[in-house]
Amino acid sequence: KRPNLIFSSHDGEKGELVMHGHMDTVPIGNLDSWDYDPFASEIMDGFLYGRGACDMKGPVAALTEALILYTEEKHEKPLLVLTTSDEESGCSGAEEVAKSGELSGVKFGVCAEPTSLQVLVGEKGIFWSKVIAEGKSAHGSRPEDGVNAIQLCMDALRAITADPYPYEQDDLLGDPTISIGMINGGIKVNVVAANCEAQVDMRTVKGQSPDSLLEQMNERIYAIGLADRVRVEYIHGKPAVSTPKDSEIVTIALEEVKRVIGHKPALSSATYGTDCSVLQPKVGILNVICGPGSIEQAHQPNEYIELEQVYQSVDIYLGIARRFDR
Repeated sequence: KRPNLIFSSHDGEKGELVMHGHMDTVPIGNLDSWDYDPFASEIMDGFLYGRGACDMKGPVAALTEALILYTEEKHEKPLLVLTTSDEESGCSGAEEVAKSGELSGVKFGVCAEPTSLQVLVGEKGIFWSKVIAEGKSAHGSRPEDGVNAIQLCMDALRAITADPYPYEQDDLLGDPTISIGMINGGIKVNVVAANCEAQVDMRTVKGQSPDSLLEQMNERIYAIGLADRVRVEYIHGKPAVSTPKDSEIVTIALEEVKRVIGHKPALSSATYGTDCSVLQPKVGILNVICGPGSIEQAHQPNEYIELEQVYQSVDIYLGIARRFDR
């Protein structure tokens, strides 16, 4: 097991607000793709390079500094900072926090994922599934004696991805997406494949749930006559979440970012998933996502973060916390 950490400015007391980020990172991949040591935190021309620089060691450092400053100012209302484990592996750390009840009564959250200091008020959901095709093996020179599972899987994938699935329009979340991420089948080039499996990544919006999508995908397979040999199974899912644009946390976040960077930030939503997908539906916390660094740098070789944005985010987080000291 890996730990989650919850820090309070008031010796364990809770208030209305929690600021949160995750401690884990993805692997570095091919070391030869890096121009900088991914574990050395090298600084060059105002940028810090390394795995997790923006996703999300830099943002977590900013949260920590903001908490220290807030605590030193001796405010009346508590501020919580939560750092989770295993966000990159399905938000299991946030799931444990939600089950624990440690955040019960907390109303608002600031997720410090990298947004280039823009304010995001929602994120698409995730639905991962696998398409399993079962054929019959035969000698490659006599394909008519077998049933090619790879071909079955390809036909099923075409049906599954041909048209969008019903959803509710949302001007910030945008449209859902679907991508075939993995496919594996066959045992040898001269053997008709008896088995094939593909994995499908859907980013969902309002009006779409794992149960309904799974049912609709299998209905499409049935409609093309493949239900006896092909099926779709659930792997993993998180709901789409959003915070009303007129909510207090959104208003305060927009004002504090504007105060620090000098202009009103863009208001949008995330295409990727965060711990908000757990903390919002399971704890009832209304979140905004706002942090230093660009998500375009996340999971990349030579990942970096601009240090000036880290310093600005400390000011933003401290400003938001002060506004909730009421």
